[in-house]
Amino acid sequence: MKTYFHKNLEKLKRRYFEVFGDLEAQAEFLKLSNLALLGILIAVLLGAFLLAHRPPVVIRVTEVGAAEPIRDFRINNAPSEPEILYFSKSFTRRYTEYNAYTLSRDVTEAFNQMTGHFQKLTNRDLVESGLLTRVREAGLHAAIEFKEEKIERETPEFIRVSLIGVRTIQSYKNPDYKESALFKAELALKKCPRSMTVPFGLLVEDYHEMILNKLEERK
Repeated sequence: MKTYFHKNLEKLKRRYFEVFGDLEAQAEFLKLSNLALLGILIAVLLGAFLLAHRPPVVIRVTEVGAAEPIRDFRINNAPSEPEILYFSKSFTRRYTEYNAYTLSRDVTEAFNQMTGHFQKLTNRDLVESGLLTRVREAGLHAAIEFKEEKIERETPEFIRVSLIGVRTIQSYKNPDYKESALFKAELALKKCPRSMTVPFGLLVEDYHEMILNKLEERK
């Protein structure tokens, strides 16, 4: 019984052929099939890797109820300008709008909005300055009214925000005590992935404040 290899040789009208030609042909076929299977395996593994690291499908619902898919999740999930300004003002209130009765809660919430590096620096400064002790002993409470808010600069990793406002400080223990000043605050915000603990995708990396003008002082 002639094999497929023999028949092909006869069609080519060859007078001589290798005795072990069938085995060599089969070996070559196995090599080629193994290479083809290896290529398919690599393609499957590459596809599985890309599929595992593909961002989730996100569908955003607009104000009128229309559903629209988001192609670039990272860009579309970046903090918007209203979110950035609201985050900056809420942090400034918790960090500098003193209230003797809610001081511990406000400071804790402010710390939750900071990076780990800035938390260490702030904790050291608060301990050394004794500010929290003075606020409790004098029964101080403050109120901030923001006048201007602006995003000064934005990079892929950080955002710089400036706030101008009026802070009025009074005392529960002394009704005649009152301080009022115009101040400017500058915040450096670090962009982070959104999560349950970082819903805005922002953390405060640095905070500086300067007094522009003392409006009222009565002690």
